[in-house]
Amino acid sequence: MDIAYSLLLWLHLVSLAVAGATVFGMPVIMSNMAGVGPDIRPRVGAIAKRLSMLSRGALVVLLISGPLLVWLKYGSVEGFGIWFTIKMLLVVLLIGLVVFSGINGKRAQSGDAAAARRAPMIGVVSMVTFLLIVAAAVLTFG
Repeated sequence: MDIAYSLLLWLHLVSLAVAGATVFGMPVIMSNMAGVGPDIRPRVGAIAKRLSMLSRGALVVLLISGPLLVWLKYGSVEGFGIWFTIKMLLVVLLIGLVVFSGINGKRAQSGDAAAARRAPMIGVVSMVTFLLIVAAAVLTFG
């Protein structure tokens, strides 16, 4: 069981890295969307779409592996306290931001200037949320 837990933790951390790369990379891509012409926009959109798909896959792995890790090591969430609750609320917020960012990104790719201007703000909020999730996880499990 120890090796299974270690492999699951590894998978969880790799998925966290992929999600983090997207959370920090997508704002860079989307902030450039407003300045590119209609001939370049589809290329930038294709990069964003691939990165978004990787991120969604990583998020699914995180949502499955996280509860499994807790169950295997602790048996339940009993006794984790307020930081665990905060972490889970932030996870819900990040999922909402991922969905909103995807919708907004499609609008920006199709030429919606307001959506393109909104993308950097969504990115900053996503980055801060991601960092707070990691901090809350450290305060819960560290």
